[in-house]
Amino acid sequence: MLLVGTSLSVLTWNLAMLETSADAPRSWQVHDTEAAIREQVLIAAPDVLLYQELPRMVPYVETHDMIRANPRTHSGHLATLVTHDLMATAPRFVTVAGCALLTTFDDPAITIANVHLAPGPGPSAAAQRLAQLADVADASPTPALVIAGDTNTRADEIAEIRAAGFVAERPGRPTWDSRRNRFRDDAPAFTAYFTRWFASPDVVVSDVRVWDGPIERDGTHFHVSDHFALSATLTVGSNRG
Repeated sequence: MLLVGTSLSVLTWNLAMLETSADAPRSWQVHDTEAAIREQVLIAAPDVLLYQELPRMVPYVETHDMIRANPRTHSGHLATLVTHDLMATAPRFVTVAGCALLTTFDDPAITIANVHLAPGPGPSAAAQRLAQLADVADASPTPALVIAGDTNTRADEIAEIRAAGFVAERPGRPTWDSRRNRFRDDAPAFTAYFTRWFASPDVVVSDVRVWDGPIERDGTHFHVSDHFALSATLTVGSNRG
Protein backbone atom coordinates (compact mmCIF):
# COMPACT_ATOMS: atom_id res chain seq x y z
CA MET A 1 0.00 0.00 0.00
CA LEU A 2 1.18 3.54 -0.77
CA LEU A 3 2.53 5.43 2.21
CA VAL A 4 1.46 8.89 1.13
CA GLY A 5 4.23 11.47 1.35
CA THR A 6 6.84 8.86 2.23
CA SER A 7 7.43 5.94 -0.12
CA LEU A 8 6.50 4.32 -3.39
CA SER A 9 7.19 0.76 -4.45
CA VAL A 10 8.16 0.09 -8.06
CA LEU A 11 8.57 -2.95 -10.28
CA THR A 12 10.35 -2.73 -13.63
CA TRP A 13 10.37 -5.47 -16.24
CA ASN A 14 11.51 -5.79 -19.86
CA LEU A 15 8.98 -8.19 -21.40
CA ALA A 16 10.88 -9.20 -24.56
CA MET A 17 8.00 -8.32 -26.90
CA LEU A 18 5.89 -11.02 -25.16
CA GLU A 19 7.79 -13.68 -27.07
CA THR A 20 7.80 -17.26 -25.80
CA SER A 21 10.79 -18.88 -24.14
CA ALA A 22 12.50 -21.70 -26.01
CA ASP A 23 12.03 -23.73 -22.81
CA ALA A 24 8.26 -23.18 -22.57
CA PRO A 25 5.80 -26.01 -23.26
CA ARG A 26 4.78 -26.31 -26.91
CA SER A 27 1.22 -25.38 -26.01
CA TRP A 28 2.30 -22.03 -24.48
CA GLN A 29 0.72 -18.97 -26.11
CA VAL A 30 0.88 -15.22 -25.66
CA HIS A 31 -2.22 -15.16 -23.43
CA ASP A 32 -0.38 -17.56 -21.11
CA THR A 33 2.52 -15.13 -20.97
CA GLU A 34 0.14 -12.30 -20.10
CA ALA A 35 -1.42 -14.37 -17.33
CA ALA A 36 1.99 -15.27 -15.88
CA ILE A 37 3.04 -11.61 -15.89
CA ARG A 38 -0.19 -10.64 -14.14
CA GLU A 39 0.38 -13.29 -11.46
CA GLN A 40 3.89 -11.98 -10.78
CA VAL A 41 2.73 -8.37 -10.57
CA LEU A 42 -0.05 -9.26 -8.13
CA ILE A 43 2.50 -11.02 -5.92
CA ALA A 44 4.93 -8.09 -5.99
CA ALA A 45 2.06 -5.55 -5.58
CA PRO A 46 4.00 -2.44 -6.68
CA ASP A 47 2.57 1.05 -6.59
CA VAL A 48 4.21 1.79 -9.94
CA LEU A 49 4.81 -0.75 -12.70
CA LEU A 50 7.28 -0.08 -15.51
CA TYR A 51 7.20 -2.22 -18.66
CA GLN A 52 9.73 -2.10 -21.48
CA GLU A 53 9.83 -3.83 -24.85
CA LEU A 54 6.13 -4.35 -25.41
CA PRO A 55 4.36 -4.99 -28.71
CA ARG A 56 1.21 -2.96 -29.27
CA MET A 57 -0.48 -4.56 -26.26
CA VAL A 58 -0.11 -4.12 -22.52
CA PRO A 59 -0.65 -7.01 -20.08
CA TYR A 60 -3.74 -6.35 -18.00
CA VAL A 61 -3.52 -6.11 -14.21
CA GLU A 62 -6.79 -5.32 -12.48
CA THR A 63 -5.12 -3.44 -9.61
CA HIS A 64 -3.54 -0.86 -11.91
CA ASP A 65 -4.38 1.80 -14.51
CA MET A 66 -2.14 2.75 -17.40
CA ILE A 67 -0.59 6.20 -17.83
CA ARG A 68 -1.97 7.40 -21.15
CA ALA A 69 1.24 7.23 -23.10
CA ASN A 70 2.83 4.30 -24.92
CA PRO A 71 6.02 5.67 -26.52
CA ARG A 72 8.15 3.63 -28.87
CA THR A 73 11.84 2.95 -28.22
CA HIS A 74 14.47 1.20 -30.33
CA SER A 75 12.62 -2.07 -29.60
CA GLY A 76 8.93 -2.07 -28.78
CA HIS A 77 7.01 0.27 -26.52
CA LEU A 78 7.07 1.51 -22.93
CA ALA A 79 4.10 1.41 -20.57
CA THR A 80 3.75 2.68 -17.01
CA LEU A 81 0.92 1.47 -14.81
CA VAL A 82 -0.02 2.83 -11.39
CA THR A 83 -2.48 1.72 -8.73
CA HIS A 84 -6.03 3.04 -8.85
CA ASP A 85 -5.35 5.20 -5.77
CA LEU A 86 -2.30 6.74 -7.39
CA MET A 87 -4.14 7.39 -10.63
CA ALA A 88 -6.75 9.31 -8.62
CA THR A 89 -4.00 11.79 -7.67
CA ALA A 90 -3.70 12.78 -11.36
CA PRO A 91 -0.01 12.07 -12.03
CA ARG A 92 1.54 13.97 -14.91
CA PHE A 93 3.68 12.49 -17.67
CA VAL A 94 6.14 13.54 -20.33
CA THR A 95 8.04 11.50 -22.88
CA VAL A 96 11.64 11.70 -24.09
CA ALA A 97 11.66 10.61 -27.70
CA GLY A 98 12.88 7.11 -28.28
CA CYS A 99 13.86 6.20 -24.75
CA ALA A 100 11.71 7.27 -21.79
CA LEU A 101 8.32 7.89 -20.21
CA LEU A 102 8.45 10.09 -17.10
CA THR A 103 5.62 10.07 -14.57
CA THR A 104 5.48 12.72 -11.85
CA PHE A 105 3.65 12.45 -8.53
CA ASP A 106 2.95 15.27 -6.07
CA ASP A 107 2.86 13.37 -2.77
CA PRO A 108 5.62 12.39 -2.51
CA ALA A 109 7.06 14.85 -5.05
CA ILE A 110 9.00 12.50 -7.28
CA THR A 111 9.43 11.66 -10.94
CA ILE A 112 9.89 8.06 -12.01
CA ALA A 113 11.38 7.62 -15.46
CA ASN A 114 10.63 4.36 -17.25
CA VAL A 115 13.54 3.89 -19.67
CA HIS A 116 14.76 1.62 -22.44
CA LEU A 117 18.12 3.07 -23.40
CA ALA A 118 20.16 2.46 -26.54
CA PRO A 119 21.55 -1.08 -26.88
CA GLY A 120 24.98 -2.40 -27.66
CA PRO A 121 28.60 -2.33 -26.48
CA GLY A 122 31.26 0.17 -27.37
CA PRO A 123 31.97 3.89 -26.96
CA SER A 124 29.33 5.10 -29.43
CA ALA A 125 26.49 3.21 -27.72
CA ALA A 126 27.72 4.29 -24.29
CA ALA A 127 27.79 7.93 -25.38
CA GLN A 128 24.24 7.63 -26.70
CA ARG A 129 23.01 6.18 -23.40
CA LEU A 130 24.69 8.96 -21.42
CA ALA A 131 23.09 11.55 -23.70
CA GLN A 132 19.68 9.92 -23.20
CA LEU A 133 20.15 9.97 -19.41
CA ALA A 134 20.98 13.67 -19.61
CA ASP A 135 17.82 14.29 -21.64
CA VAL A 136 15.75 12.40 -19.05
CA ALA A 137 17.25 14.43 -16.20
CA ASP A 138 16.55 17.67 -18.07
CA ALA A 139 12.92 16.61 -18.65
CA SER A 140 12.20 15.85 -15.00
CA PRO A 141 9.88 18.44 -13.38
CA THR A 142 11.06 17.48 -9.88
CA PRO A 143 14.50 17.40 -8.24
CA ALA A 144 13.68 13.92 -6.89
CA LEU A 145 14.16 11.58 -9.84
CA VAL A 146 14.49 7.82 -10.19
CA ILE A 147 15.42 6.34 -13.55
CA ALA A 148 14.60 2.65 -13.81
CA GLY A 149 14.21 0.06 -16.52
CA ASP A 150 16.35 -1.58 -19.15
CA THR A 151 19.29 0.82 -19.12
CA ASN A 152 21.56 -1.42 -21.24
CA THR A 153 24.48 0.12 -19.33
CA ARG A 154 27.83 -1.60 -18.93
CA ALA A 155 30.03 -1.57 -15.82
CA ASP A 156 32.51 0.93 -17.24
CA GLU A 157 29.74 3.53 -17.72
CA ILE A 158 28.68 3.72 -14.08
CA ALA A 159 31.49 6.03 -12.93
CA GLU A 160 30.40 8.69 -15.41
CA ILE A 161 26.75 8.27 -14.40
CA ARG A 162 27.74 8.83 -10.78
CA ALA A 163 29.80 11.84 -11.82
CA ALA A 164 26.61 13.25 -13.35
CA GLY A 165 25.07 13.26 -9.86
CA PHE A 166 23.19 9.96 -9.71
CA VAL A 167 23.35 7.27 -7.08
CA ALA A 168 23.92 4.08 -9.05
CA GLU A 169 24.11 0.97 -6.92
CA ARG A 170 24.28 -2.40 -8.63
CA PRO A 171 21.47 -4.87 -7.80
CA GLY A 172 22.57 -7.73 -5.60
CA ARG A 173 21.95 -10.28 -8.34
CA PRO A 174 22.22 -10.13 -12.14
CA THR A 175 19.09 -8.95 -13.92
CA TRP A 176 20.15 -10.88 -17.03
CA ASP A 177 21.50 -14.43 -16.81
CA SER A 178 21.34 -16.35 -20.07
CA ARG A 179 23.27 -19.20 -18.50
CA ARG A 180 20.26 -20.05 -16.32
CA ASN A 181 17.54 -18.49 -18.45
CA ARG A 182 17.80 -20.05 -21.92
CA PHE A 183 15.05 -17.88 -23.31
CA ARG A 184 16.57 -18.13 -26.79
CA ASP A 185 18.50 -21.17 -27.92
CA ASP A 186 21.05 -19.15 -29.85
CA ALA A 187 21.75 -16.49 -27.20
CA PRO A 188 25.32 -16.19 -25.86
CA ALA A 189 25.62 -17.22 -22.22
CA PHE A 190 26.51 -14.33 -19.90
CA THR A 191 25.29 -12.34 -16.91
CA ALA A 192 24.64 -8.59 -16.81
CA TYR A 193 22.88 -5.80 -14.95
CA PHE A 194 21.02 -4.20 -17.83
CA THR A 195 17.86 -3.64 -15.75
CA ARG A 196 18.77 -1.34 -12.87
CA TRP A 197 18.06 2.06 -11.32
CA PHE A 198 19.74 5.46 -11.00
CA ALA A 199 18.49 7.98 -8.43
CA SER A 200 19.00 11.59 -7.47
CA PRO A 201 20.71 11.95 -4.06
CA ASP A 202 17.49 12.95 -2.29
CA VAL A 203 15.87 9.55 -2.98
CA VAL A 204 16.69 6.45 -0.96
CA VAL A 205 16.24 3.17 -2.84
CA SER A 206 15.73 0.18 -0.55
CA ASP A 207 14.27 -3.34 -0.48
CA VAL A 208 15.81 -4.05 -3.88
CA ARG A 209 14.88 -7.47 -5.22
CA VAL A 210 15.62 -9.30 -8.46
CA TRP A 211 12.76 -11.63 -9.42
CA ASP A 212 14.88 -14.30 -11.10
CA GLY A 213 12.96 -17.46 -10.26
CA PRO A 214 11.38 -19.46 -13.09
CA ILE A 215 7.74 -20.38 -13.35
CA GLU A 216 6.56 -23.99 -13.64
CA ARG A 217 3.96 -25.30 -16.05
CA ASP A 218 3.29 -28.92 -17.00
CA GLY A 219 6.45 -30.01 -15.23
CA THR A 220 8.60 -27.51 -17.17
CA HIS A 221 10.53 -24.65 -15.56
CA PHE A 222 11.17 -21.52 -17.64
CA HIS A 223 11.06 -17.71 -17.61
CA VAL A 224 8.53 -15.45 -19.32
CA SER A 225 11.19 -12.95 -20.44
CA ASP A 226 14.89 -12.90 -21.18
CA HIS A 227 15.17 -10.14 -18.54
CA PHE A 228 14.40 -10.55 -14.85
CA ALA A 229 12.08 -8.10 -13.09
CA LEU A 230 13.49 -5.73 -10.48
CA SER A 231 11.58 -4.18 -7.59
CA ALA A 232 12.46 -1.57 -4.96
CA THR A 233 11.03 0.96 -2.52
CA LEU A 234 11.64 4.66 -3.18
CA THR A 235 11.71 7.11 -0.27
CA VAL A 236 12.00 10.84 -0.84
CA GLY A 237 13.86 13.18 1.45
CA SER A 238 15.44 10.62 3.78
CA ASN A 239 18.80 11.34 5.35
CA ARG A 240 21.49 9.09 3.93
CA GLY A 241 23.81 9.92 6.79
